[in-house]
Amino acid sequence: MKTLIIFLIITFISSSLYSQSSIVYDAGTIIDIGSGSDVCADTIIINGTKTGVGTFCNAPVAVESDSISVPDKFELSQNYPNPFNPSTIIRYQLPMAGHISLKVYDVLGNEVLTLIDQEKPAGSYEAEIDASQLSSGVYLYKIQAGSFVETKKMILLK
Repeated sequence: MKTLIIFLIITFISSSLYSQSSIVYDAGTIIDIGSGSDVCADTIIINGTKTGVGTFCNAPVAVESDSISVPDKFELSQNYPNPFNPSTIIRYQLPMAGHISLKVYDVLGNEVLTLIDQEKPAGSYEAEIDASQLSSGVYLYKIQAGSFVETKKMILLK
């Protein structure tokens, strides 16, 4: 009986010494690892996107995902940075394919830039504005996608 108990104790201790850890990130997940940060595990599986300059202690295993993440609604995000000089980014989401128009207007309603005027599939996108040729001031950007129309304000400070 003592031999069995000692055997079980040794088995338990040795199995806990060699236990493995696993991290699995689901499809569509964005993993942002900040500078100086580490993600450590024996097995790391990423079904999403890794961003940032941090490190993995063990190499991640890439897995192709059959599922594609499609937004469930139209969305136009606030540009960033705002105020900006001379460039800024606008993010938008399209739940269905269609003709997209993304334009920039001055406060008088004059069109000053056309960023996008084309067919796009459903998905999440971003557009960069180069406003180096524009004057400081308030501008409006407007997206039109089918019956969806939205306008937001941004400020260019030079």
